[in-house]
Parts: sequence; structure tokens; C-alpha cells
Amino acid sequence: MEKRDTAAGQAHETPLLERLGGSEGIGRWVQRFYDKIARDPLLAPLFPPDLTASREKQHAYFVEFFGGPRLYSETYGRPFLRFRHRHVRIGRPERDTWMRLVMEALAEEVDDPALRDEVARRLGPMADAMINHHPDKQDPYFFNA
Repeated sequence: MEKRDTAAGQAHETPLLERLGGSEGIGRWVQRFYDKIARDPLLAPLFPPDLTASREKQHAYFVEFFGGPRLYSETYGRPFLRFRHRHVRIGRPERDTWMRLVMEALAEEVDDPALRDEVARRLGPMADAMINHHPDKQDPYFFNA
């Protein structure tokens, strides 16, 4: 992991956002990611035909999520991702496809496999938490059909 020296001479880890190329790097990653979503037969139907707003929100969210300014929260409010996605049926296949596409897009932008692994470790639990389709559970908060 990269280290940098502060003015006081103390070593600190380089922020994840910075290692991802800052807001610009996140922007390129998000563009590639949504290009992939638009072509994916499983995920494309879950998104609006015009992905402009989705790209903007994802960019703002990732900048904040990876340690940058609170772009998403200041514009859209608290994320409450599961609540915001409650109208979309998300099962294991959708979660796995989302993770595959987001990581493929990242691999096109980031050469460092250790950095990609770190990002996957951060995104995996979030993606797991988005699953709201559990056919084996009878719960009013899940899609059960």
C-alpha cells in the first residue's frame, strides 16, 4: 500500500480515492461500468433507458464512498441504498452480475491487482446488502415471487 509523508513527517496511507485516480478516475470507471450495464441483458432492463442520471449519482456516491467529498449526500441526501433500490428486484444473479461488471470496468482503468482486490472487498458487502429477492424467505420486505 502506498504511503505518503505529512508535513509533520508521519506516514499515512494514501487515500483510496486518490489511488483510484480521484474524482476523474472514478468518473472514467463509472462511464465504463454504465456502458457495460447498458449492454447487459440481465441488468439493462433494471435501469432507465437514459443512464445519464444514474452515471451522475454513481459517480457522486463512489467519490464519497471511497473517501472523497460528500458529493452524493449533499446533493441527494443520505444514501439509504437498499431503500432507494426497493422497487428493483435484486437477487444473487443481479448482485453477481453487478459485481462482475463493476470490477471488469475497474480492471480497464486500474492496473494494480491489489487495489482492485481492495475495492472488491469494500464493494462486496454493499452488494450483498442490496439483495432483496430471497425466494426461500417469506418476508414482506423481500420480493418472494
